[in-house]
Amino acid sequence: MMPTIGYGSNKKTKHMLPTGFRKVLVHNVKELEVLMMQNRKYCAEIAHAVSSKKRKAIVERAQQL
Repeated sequence: MMPTIGYGSNKKTKHMLPTGFRKVLVHNVKELEVLMMQNRKYCAEIAHAVSSKKRKAIVERAQQL
């Protein structure tokens, strides 16, 4: 017996935001730099455990890019 597909999302739109981007957690500035090569597909979200000092640095770098 095979399981049925159910109510799963289409593979092309799975994990996609309504804006068309996919969300990626960023923990430091270097991860943001890597993400900027794919800035048409992905958007960054700063991780919860990032300190305020690093958070400010990430936001400043994102505004420069």
